[in-house]
Amino acid sequence: MAFEGFDLQAFAQALSVPTQEALEMLPQLQKQPVAWQFAFDLLKSNNYNCRFFGAHTLQTKIARDWDSLDEERQEALRNELVRLVAEQCDAPMNVLNKTNQALATYALRTVPESWNNFLPSVIKEIQNSAQVLGKNSKSAAHAVVDFLELFPEELNRATIASAQHARLVEDIKTSLPIVLELLTGIVCGLPGSPNISNRPDFVVELGNDTAWRTRAWKAILQWLQFGISSDALFIPLLDMSLQQMEVLALHQLSGDGTVDDDEVSAAAAAVDDMLSNIKVASKYSQTIGTQVLGRIGRPWISSVLKAALDSQDDQLAMRWGLPLISFGETYTEFLVKRAADQQVSEQIGVFMQIMLAMTRFPGYNGIDESISDQPLNFWYLLQETLVDFECEVGDEPETAPMASATRTTIKGIYLEVLRALVSKCTYPPAETWADADKDERDRFVSYRRDVGDALLNVYYVLRDDMLSLLVDEVASNIGTFSLANWQTVESVLFALKSIGEAVPESEAVHLQRLFSAELLSGHFMPVLQTTVDSGDRVSQWGLTSTKMSMLSLIGAYSEWWKGHPELLLVVVPCVTSSLNQPALVQTAVAAFRRICDSCRDQLTGASDSMIHLARQVLSAGAAVPAREQQRIFESVAEVVMAQTPDKQTAALGPLLSSLAEALNKGVQFLETAPDGISLADLEPYLEPLLNVLRLVGSLARGLQFSDEIEERAQLGDQEAVVSLVSAAQHYSSSAEMSEFRCLLLDLMGRLFLLPVWGRDPASNLIQMDDALLECLLDIVNSSTRRGPHAMDLGLGKVIGFIASAWTAVIACPVSSGSGDAMALGARWSDQCPAFIQSISQLVTVLASASSGSWQPNRPSVDDSDRMLGSVLTRFIDDIYVGISREASSLATAIEQQPVINEYIFDLGTRVLQTRPALFACLERSAVGHLCELSVQALSVPNRLALRPTAYFLTALIRLSSSVGGRTDVSDLLAVLWNEFGPIWLRTTLAGIGGAHPRSLLPNLAELLFSMVKHHPASVRTVMNELLAQAEFPSPHATASDKRVFVQQMLSTRSFIKVKGIVNEFSVKCRNLQGTAYVG
Repeated sequence: MAFEGFDLQAFAQALSVPTQEALEMLPQLQKQPVAWQFAFDLLKSNNYNCRFFGAHTLQTKIARDWDSLDEERQEALRNELVRLVAEQCDAPMNVLNKTNQALATYALRTVPESWNNFLPSVIKEIQNSAQVLGKNSKSAAHAVVDFLELFPEELNRATIASAQHARLVEDIKTSLPIVLELLTGIVCGLPGSPNISNRPDFVVELGNDTAWRTRAWKAILQWLQFGISSDALFIPLLDMSLQQMEVLALHQLSGDGTVDDDEVSAAAAAVDDMLSNIKVASKYSQTIGTQVLGRIGRPWISSVLKAALDSQDDQLAMRWGLPLISFGETYTEFLVKRAADQQVSEQIGVFMQIMLAMTRFPGYNGIDESISDQPLNFWYLLQETLVDFECEVGDEPETAPMASATRTTIKGIYLEVLRALVSKCTYPPAETWADADKDERDRFVSYRRDVGDALLNVYYVLRDDMLSLLVDEVASNIGTFSLANWQTVESVLFALKSIGEAVPESEAVHLQRLFSAELLSGHFMPVLQTTVDSGDRVSQWGLTSTKMSMLSLIGAYSEWWKGHPELLLVVVPCVTSSLNQPALVQTAVAAFRRICDSCRDQLTGASDSMIHLARQVLSAGAAVPAREQQRIFESVAEVVMAQTPDKQTAALGPLLSSLAEALNKGVQFLETAPDGISLADLEPYLEPLLNVLRLVGSLARGLQFSDEIEERAQLGDQEAVVSLVSAAQHYSSSAEMSEFRCLLLDLMGRLFLLPVWGRDPASNLIQMDDALLECLLDIVNSSTRRGPHAMDLGLGKVIGFIASAWTAVIACPVSSGSGDAMALGARWSDQCPAFIQSISQLVTVLASASSGSWQPNRPSVDDSDRMLGSVLTRFIDDIYVGISREASSLATAIEQQPVINEYIFDLGTRVLQTRPALFACLERSAVGHLCELSVQALSVPNRLALRPTAYFLTALIRLSSSVGGRTDVSDLLAVLWNEFGPIWLRTTLAGIGGAHPRSLLPNLAELLFSMVKHHPASVRTVMNELLAQAEFPSPHATASDKRVFVQQMLSTRSFIKVKGIVNEFSVKCRNLQGTAYVG
């Protein structure tokens, strides 16, 4: 937009309204040199809108076009700005505030280099200018306080180089006493406030106004962030603030109208900040702790909290209580060490009662109160500090009495905390719960979780005392349980569940009473089996909540059950009998899994019952949700694996038979679907088969030997080897297992031949359901292991199946008029990752040098590499073709398909790191395609594309100089480096120079470091050639910058130093020197 001949007077008139057109045009005008004078002209207007936009324009010009002013004009601008602030001191607050903002922006440009002792001078200059202009002192004070409140906010928002920021803060700190003296003089304006002598008249005037006292408190809070290192300043400030809080409390309680909630909130926020200062607390904890307790011990705070409790006003309690909570959290060490000190123990007791009052605040957190969650962290910190204190004082005779007295005192407090927390986690009455909306209910449930964590800390203090109290509660109430008192019983069950992880397995007194066979079978089981009319929603809610807490309680003590196997025959039926209740299934399965995980060895005698349970779940169908069925199958399989191999095969027989029958039924039902049916309409026909296949996958995961046993066997541990060999022999000789493996492999192949699948019109490839494909590949992944597996389909057959599935679904060669071509499935990019994951699993299986004596039928290492190399070649070539067809350029296609790129290079990295010999089995076309993809992916400024590519190339370059004596691999990698190394290096340097976001610099630095480390000579030559080019990698980097960069890179072997060198060079290339991005 051209501004020659522009009518500024008419524009100013439009701004006085302001019109929408003027507001849209203003940012363009502010970019012009004429805007400097225009801003001053607007500030002379009688129209306050014009003045506001004048101040806004002036601030914008200072921020953006500072360098357009010469040094003399910059210095003169200071006096003009101070005069403008003084002129506007009696203008509306938005005008004054915006003018002060312009002055603050100026200060950020000039302090401290050309404006020393900034704060005292700005206060004095504003007052002097106001006096010259005939403004009254109160208006001038408005301007000063407004600036003092605003400037720290502007400093926080500004982007300033760290060195200048440090100098500015240092200049501010030297002036803090003057600033705080002025502000504290204002806040102490109420009758009864601490006496501050020699207060100027304007300070006294502002102190009579609650609005300005509030702003002064807010300003104090802003200035506290700069840190008050002097105890001579901080401690009196804190004492004054605490005294003033007492004055505020007395005035608010009197209802005289001189204090409002905003002033109390502002004062409390400032005190809260002071009491949260960890650095000060570490130096002056005794002084400040005693000082605060002395103030808290006075009646005012108790009176305020009593008023809040009487009126059930949680916001009132919050305003006054939060500073005390911060004191407790920051000074816990002081409170613990002095808990038994007679000089302050009474005051500490008063403080603890205040914390308890907030913890047990009446109501239901999240529904009708929001303060009781605030002290929870204090109780955690107090318990942690007590532990540290006891470790510190030890068991020495001279410290034992003090330690005992301290623990006794704090235990008495935590007994009250226990009662408060159990009460607060109790569900509300039905009518309160019904009236609460979803957000309120969610907040209450979230609060209960926090209470559960706090109860854990309470247990660490009370130990057996807590267990005894809670178990007594359950024992006395469970026998008379009814839906009239369910909340009380449930809250105690919840509390016991919450501490389950901390109760030792050896506990032999209280848990024996809680989990006695009589209590489990006579009370727990009847409650779990109780039913009510489905129409009675209130009773359903109470009964279900109690049952869920019972089941969670049983699961929480799974480690304890391990030491009491005689009770497992009672407790497991309690859990499994709940599987037929939809509302309890998820909780019951979670408890069942925890018991199975912890008591695997103890449950081996019940494996037949476990298998029977799995078969029942299989036949139950939709009665048990599919995800929970899978979890049960996996847990049952893990229990079976705890037995000897012969017992495993015997136990699994009936279950495999049931699964085989269910698989055949699933396929038969799928075959009844009409030919050509859409995938969406096919879902009802497919779902039964999918559920069974997922159960097979879960069973396969549960039947795996642990990674630890497999690794020990590969390292030659004889016990592990014997275990795996025995298992392999039994698995191969079991007729039932062999029959199931054959059936499974045959069924997996048949599924691709079913006529129900539609065909892609363009490629004629089948359009198989994604979920089914993932199920089949998951079974392959879970059953193909380094060790033996009951469902191992054989490595050769697995590789063959994956290749056949790829040809059927993803890509297959076709003949065309111009020769051979590649047909790709319509959903190839969505289905491809599942295949890559399967190949990745096979690479992991083949990572060891040999298969081991437990895999006698597995192909040799070289044969396995050749088979897998052939499939991997096919994958890479087809993926390259697929990506190439996605867009006009390969780089664009990679940017559009970053996930495929991520998967293929993650797989490449795994091959290089675990099985580098496999890389030599790839055909040259695949290797070339992989390198071409890497070149293009490295140029894409996308995290998903670049990071895995950089990891792959880093691994490749590291191996290019040494691969354990395999000359075929080293020769191949050397060829790749010679061909592609210069391109990789150029792209990496371009990314460092600005082509990529700075967040990716660590990956680029690691890649460049690997290049320099392993190929220093060739990297030196290529880097010198590349950086000799003008404006590469950036026009901002000089020839000297580039020369220094090369010298530094080639002279260090420290990656930490390389990261610094790369970052420094990148900053120069991006022209970011002197900004916050440096360092």
